[in-house]
Amino acid sequence: MRFQPLSLYKNESLETDVLGNPINTLEKFWQADGIFSSWTVQEIALDNRNVTINNRKILTRTSKSYLEQADKVKFEDRYYSVKEVKGSDYDRWRILIVDRYGSDGL
Repeated sequence: MRFQPLSLYKNESLETDVLGNPINTLEKFWQADGIFSSWTVQEIALDNRNVTINNRKILTRTSKSYLEQADKVKFEDRYYSVKEVKGSDYDRWRILIVDRYGSDGL
């Protein structure tokens, strides 16, 4: 397996605007390694096809506490929104389910 750099980002609130809405920015807080994983036949059968088209799975050994803090990840020079984290720190791997639909930028 060939692992690639995986950067974890979270939203940091800088200040509020005139109307009181928070102004957020993405801050990189952790660097790890990961690899894309394929959907299994069972996962495709359980979910509708839209899930497997829009979502990807990234396999990583990063601690679950870091993965749960992440709002976005940068992997293979693209940004992905974090949808779900599967696995625990007792497992060898954690699976990060991400979505790139409409997230070409930050």
